[in-house]
Parts: sequence; C-alpha cells; structure tokens
Amino acid sequence: MKTCGVDIGSLETKVVLLDDKNIMGYRVGRSTFDFKRVGNNLFNELLEEHNLKKNDIYVMSTGYGRNTVSFADDRITEITAHARGVQYFFPEAHSVIDIGGQDSKAIVISEKTGSVIDFQMNDKFT
Repeated sequence: MKTCGVDIGSLETKVVLLDDKNIMGYRVGRSTFDFKRVGNNLFNELLEEHNLKKNDIYVMSTGYGRNTVSFADDRITEITAHARGVQYFFPEAHSVIDIGGQDSKAIVISEKTGSVIDFQMNDKFT
C-alpha cells in the first residue's frame, strides 16, 4: 500500500507520496489563505502523475491546516509527526527543533518508547 503525508503549514504546504520507504513524488506550494484548495490541488497532481486513485493510498495529514484535508484517513499534530519520523529514521536522536513560519518548537523524545516526553513552543511576534 502506498502512503501520502500532507503537511499544511502556515506558509507552505508539502505533500509526499511514498511506496514503502521510497519517495515516489512530492509537491510543495504556498499555503495562502485557502489551505483546503492548495492541499487538494497538490495531492491531486501527485495522484494524476502516478495514475493513482485516492483508494490506492493511505493519507495522513499534519500541520496548522491538517483539519482542512478532507481526504485524509487520519490526522496528527506536527509534534507527534516529528517524534514518529525521528523514531523511524533516526532512532538514536531524542530531540527535535522545528523552526516554522509562525512558531518554533523544541521536542524531547523518550529513548525507550519514542514518544513525546515534553515540548516547548513559542509564537512568532509581529
């Protein structure tokens, strides 16, 4: 089964299509004010490029606009997504720093379980 990750951040939307551990394709675009439209367009571009249908893919969404992705099978916070990604790809790492468009996060990950122990976040000031 193929999987797709959709990260709708405050500034950028990222969509990646995976077949097992291999990246089949990806798209990046400005999130603008219309998270739903941008996420749908990027996702549909990948489907068309690889001659796939939504039913062929398990979709997980994350990020600031994760709840606008109506085609997602599940949703998680970006904090959880970071922890799971680090646990999978770099199990020896136990912290993540995410500097995003609207906030920054420092995340501490358990050495035993790979779950989030603690995190701190600050908001961008304008």
